[in-house]
Amino acid sequence: MSAKAISEQTGKEFLYKHICTSAAVQNRFRYARVTAETDFDRLAKEHPWLLTERLVVKPDQLIKRRGKLGLVGVNLDLNGVRDWLKSRLMKETTV
Repeated sequence: MSAKAISEQTGKEFLYKHICTSAAVQNRFRYARVTAETDFDRLAKEHPWLLTERLVVKPDQLIKRRGKLGLVGVNLDLNGVRDWLKSRLMKETTV
């Protein structure tokens, strides 16, 4: 049996699309992809739930132990996410 590493986003999309068939479980995974070029005003217009919910931010790059490395921000608002990303986005991290 072969195995291939997949990102967390891809894995959750696969689970919700192909495995979770209950209506109560569907559409519970929401995400917004952010890059160095992301316009946060446009992002908030495309995903209005970002303005009302508490958010989690983390890299989706197959890094193990992200929490221990300080690469997970929890319970943030959109401005908190922006501040959290300023100090980490496009920076080199030793894993």
